Amino acid sequence: MIDRYKHQQLRIGLVSPQQISAWANKTLPNGEIVGEVTEIEPLEWETNKPKRGGFLCERIFGPIKSGVCACGISGKLGDLKEKRTFCGDCGVEFANSQIRRYQMGYIKLACPVTHVWYLRRLPSYIANLLDKPLKELEDLVYCDFAFARPIAKKPTILRLRGSFEYETQSWTSSIPPFLTTQGLHTREIYTGAGAIREQLGDLDLRVIIDSSLAEWKELEEEGLTGDEWEDQKKERRKRFLVRRMGLAKHFIRTSVEPEWMVLCLLPVLPPGLRPALHRDDLQSKPMGSDINQLYVRVLSRNNVLLNLLTIQPTPEDVVMSQEKLVQEAVDTLLDNGVRGQPIKDGHNKVYKSFSDVIEGKEGRFRKTLLGKRVDYSGRSVIVVGPSLSLHQCGLPFEIAIELFQPFVIRGLVRQHFAPNIAIAKSQIREKEKERILWKILQEVMQGHPILLNRAPTLHRLGIQAFQPILVEGRAICLHPLVCKGFNADFDGDQMAVHVPLSLEAQAEARLLMFSHMNLLAPSIGDPICVPTQDMLIGLYILTSGNRRGLCGNRYNPSNRRNCQTDRIDDNNSRYMKGKEPLFCNSYDAIGAYRQKRIRLDSPFWLRWRLDQRLIVSRGVPVEVHYESSGTHHQIYGHFLIVRSVKKEILSIYIRTTLGHIFLYREIEEAIQGFYQVSSYGT
Repeated sequence: MIDRYKHQQLRIGLVSPQQISAWANKTLPNGEIVGEVTEIEPLEWETNKPKRGGFLCERIFGPIKSGVCACGISGKLGDLKEKRTFCGDCGVEFANSQIRRYQMGYIKLACPVTHVWYLRRLPSYIANLLDKPLKELEDLVYCDFAFARPIAKKPTILRLRGSFEYETQSWTSSIPPFLTTQGLHTREIYTGAGAIREQLGDLDLRVIIDSSLAEWKELEEEGLTGDEWEDQKKERRKRFLVRRMGLAKHFIRTSVEPEWMVLCLLPVLPPGLRPALHRDDLQSKPMGSDINQLYVRVLSRNNVLLNLLTIQPTPEDVVMSQEKLVQEAVDTLLDNGVRGQPIKDGHNKVYKSFSDVIEGKEGRFRKTLLGKRVDYSGRSVIVVGPSLSLHQCGLPFEIAIELFQPFVIRGLVRQHFAPNIAIAKSQIREKEKERILWKILQEVMQGHPILLNRAPTLHRLGIQAFQPILVEGRAICLHPLVCKGFNADFDGDQMAVHVPLSLEAQAEARLLMFSHMNLLAPSIGDPICVPTQDMLIGLYILTSGNRRGLCGNRYNPSNRRNCQTDRIDDNNSRYMKGKEPLFCNSYDAIGAYRQKRIRLDSPFWLRWRLDQRLIVSRGVPVEVHYESSGTHHQIYGHFLIVRSVKKEILSIYIRTTLGHIFLYREIEEAIQGFYQVSSYGT
């Protein structure tokens, strides 16, 4: 529907039989009302044209060709706002053929039929409103159970005995012989969906709310009994009462009557939503949507029931069996397989019902309405990009050249690399001047954010904005810290790329959707950008050092064995694991690493400032090395002290690795950056 503000929305719910007939019925100029489907065969076998009163009838659903009736006569297209025009011979409206995509029909059911969505789906709305077990209601609907109550004004056996129940397949045998069974189901015995409809029609929703609230208060005042089983039973009953009150309030708020959950008129979908194909040879059968076959199944059983009801007399057991078949046919149409094994066709293929067409990833809503393809979008596998910043992502050249093609064409023409748009397109298509294309593409992408989305988008962090960086290859590079927000990992996951075109969309992406501005989970406020998986392993390897077992440090008191000497650089014998080097600052250590004199996990001594009080409390050194000048080195577990002849501390070194230095420098830069941002904000 479209509201007064022109906002399109879709509302799904219950409607009355009068509303269903109003949607389908049309009044012809001769006063005839059409809209009811009565014929099983959709096509005439002789002409292959839609049969009158069938599931493809042009009088009910509109013309197949715009402005052409079933007779082949062309007429002026009518306007829904003006007076409609119809053919005087065949009664087909002169209208656009698109009417067959929204004009509905209906089947008038010979007996009430319960809507299986409101009976079998959990929670069962019918069971909640009637406050009865679902099993009992199912037996009643499918004629395996019956209840009786006196409805006649004159005294009867049932009125004398009161309301009672029969839980047997052949309930007529339990009735006294002097009480005739002919027509009894219309007088006193209730079974099938008609019994459900009678009970739903007798409900007073406001009384249900008041009684449920009173019972809930009574259970609340009783409190706990100490018996675990009884307490759990009370809690379940209280939760049920809350659901029942909420359901009754919903029916009142939406002005929906509970008995509408039992169908008397079955809507027939427009033919445009259930297409039927027919080959030229007359021996073939119509092909197309499974919905058509299920509709034929319902109408066939319904017509048989109509014939049984018009034949006098007909055994009640036969009528009840046919009512059960009609109920099962409608159940299969609405939700195939909801009561057990699904119904299959002659080729052992399961019929697709309404539920199968609507729900799921391949359903009408998610695939057709919500899953539309959009321009300026792409899709590829994601891989880790450890060199990227948090707000950056690597975009492959092949994807970027397609997404930003209009911008690249404008750049080629403006910079006189192409005289016109056509030649610029050919240069892009044939990948001529790839170096120039790469340069122009970098300039275009420099100020243009992109959006990355990973399905399913369950919360707002499922789609975030990034600054694209041009990369080689065919995979999208992503910073590992943003994976938690997307619930992504690098085992073959794919992500979609979207380009915001308008200035408003780009501003929204920069101000609200950039990844470095979404560091906290919107639900609970916890940090969302935390190291996981590969990053934790990398940090462990970076800071673990070159260990042999648990005690690889030769100066660890628990491991007094010397480590094996292993050369790192054959040209410089000073850098050996048996003789760990000393560096005055971290820059010297980084220089040695770049010259490949030490490895990332090689331990060395780095000059540092430590609290002497902490050093004194360390106790006895592990080793002491004396030099000819009189100075000596006191080696502890993780630091080294150089003392003079007078035992004064000349310098202090700590034992570390280059991985620790890299990590601490990054942490220091991050802290300084946060401090600068906070000081700038104040």
